[in-house]
Amino acid sequence: MRLIHSLVGIAVITATVAITAIAQQQGEQPSPQNTILKPKMTLGDVLFTINVLNTVEIKGSEVEAFLDVKNVFVQAAQKAQKEKKSESDELTIEMNMLTANNFLMLFQRASIPGSAAERFQAVKQALYASASPQQTQQQMQQKR
Repeated sequence: MRLIHSLVGIAVITATVAITAIAQQQGEQPSPQNTILKPKMTLGDVLFTINVLNTVEIKGSEVEAFLDVKNVFVQAAQKAQKEKKSESDELTIEMNMLTANNFLMLFQRASIPGSAAERFQAVKQALYASASPQQTQQQMQQKR
């Protein structure tokens, strides 16, 4: 079942990349670096994500990607805490497509207790929802 959810998520992100390719053919120049995803999650989910990322074993070749991903969440958490937001307040995290793909790859390798499964799934679903073709098209239209 977990494999199916992962495959669905990868398919959604692949569809987003396909939409980006179509946009490039139509004269726009989005790329994985400038296609921005904006998942919405609570500050508690952001803090959870930082803790989960800290459980991932990485290779030396993954250090830069890991730090990029972690930095997105750390900066969002720091900003929210400066604004005195509570753990239940919703935040919009911004990351480019490349960072989102790296995040999914790292997040899948994390070790979590079973009691954290629902929160883990909610974080992944927030990212998948932000990568839906409909939301990506809306972002492209807003840039025009």
